[in-house]
Amino acid sequence: MTVLKIEDKDLNIFLDRLSGVMIFNKDLPANVFVGGGFLFWFFERPLLCFTEIFSGLVSTSVSSFKSDVFIKFSGSERLDNSCFSLDGDDLGEDVRWLSKRFESFFDGAVGYPIVLCDSGCKWVALESVYEEFGVIAVKQSELQEGFYEYLNSNLISMDELTELASGFTAEGRIAKALISSYSS
Repeated sequence: MTVLKIEDKDLNIFLDRLSGVMIFNKDLPANVFVGGGFLFWFFERPLLCFTEIFSGLVSTSVSSFKSDVFIKFSGSERLDNSCFSLDGDDLGEDVRWLSKRFESFFDGAVGYPIVLCDSGCKWVALESVYEEFGVIAVKQSELQEGFYEYLNSNLISMDELTELASGFTAEGRIAKALISSYSS
């Protein structure tokens, strides 16, 4: 297993880097990302329950960006056992380990929001307790072709979200709120 726990000084450095990309005191459906130049995709949450999609996201990110993928529970709170990195090796076992512990939020020690990203924060995903959909923001200037193709094939694009918003379902109302925050 290659899941690494991020703690202490490394956790502080990671959270400082992440705060340059997202605003922790905002929540979905608001746009939580700092600045512009992002492309957005959406996904049904919780992503850790969709192990094939989660595994594919990690694998594609590692191969595209040549860096680990981080998962941080409880937003910006500096809690023990709240931040982990995956290097893509032994991914099946790592995802099973994380998914199993996620079922109980590590025995109640962590919670939402959940943030996922690569080490350089070239892409950042957020899951909130308040919305049925999560959002992934990718810096357009950093987008890699393989990662782009993976996102388009497995997540909800802005065009697909617009289509969903045309309905009168609960998902349609959520999609409308997300579109109002994330369309440019």
